[in-house]
Amino acid sequence: MYKYLLFDADHTLLDFNRDMEIAFKRMYSGAELDRQLPFSSAVLETYSRCNNRWWRRFEQGLCTKPELYRSRFIDFFAETGIEGADPDQLHTLYFDALGETGSVFDGALELLAALSKRFEIYIVTNGNAASQRTRLQNSGLMKYVRDYFISEMAGTAKPDKRYFDYVLAHLPGAVPAECIVIGDSLTSDMLGAVNAGMDSIWYNPGHAENPEHLPITYEAANYADILRILTAGEA
Repeated sequence: MYKYLLFDADHTLLDFNRDMEIAFKRMYSGAELDRQLPFSSAVLETYSRCNNRWWRRFEQGLCTKPELYRSRFIDFFAETGIEGADPDQLHTLYFDALGETGSVFDGALELLAALSKRFEIYIVTNGNAASQRTRLQNSGLMKYVRDYFISEMAGTAKPDKRYFDYVLAHLPGAVPAECIVIGDSLTSDMLGAVNAGMDSIWYNPGHAENPEHLPITYEAANYADILRILTAGEA
């Protein structure tokens, strides 16, 4: 039934939390912020909270990516009391460090290896273009992936239908019915699939709720579920 698998990257295949911690520590030390406030798990959690808040705003169309990148650090400074830091310097240091990462979840490479024998696999991601390219290359995933589509390339982002129109335009002859979106985010991946008229697999290892009752085609708690759904005749 499906020909094209549109996989989200972060939190689905790439271990973004691990990569974020690595990059944040390097940035924090490089900017010498630890002179004002020693690094701790609480410091990282504060940044993560600010980051997630601004990504939600971006997905809702309430800010641009440059505003997201700057404002998350401005909020971080305000919540930690750090003074005199330059959000633009931190942005550069952070993405330089993030681009050197590319951690994958256990089983991700094996999953794509198995699926690539039957399907064409593509990555659909809202991540930063420069760092996401190198992370994907470092991850080892690209040996099984035909191409990737970063929101900055499309000029719009998930869950906007125009993003998926851009993806389809680069898959000659593809129609929504032949595509399935696989990702962890309700607001980005699952809503994007709905907007694009595509089926979906919600990768939900944490067994989160679906408060908006989005129409999701399938739900998977692990990679074995994804493989079963796509290869056992259920799809």
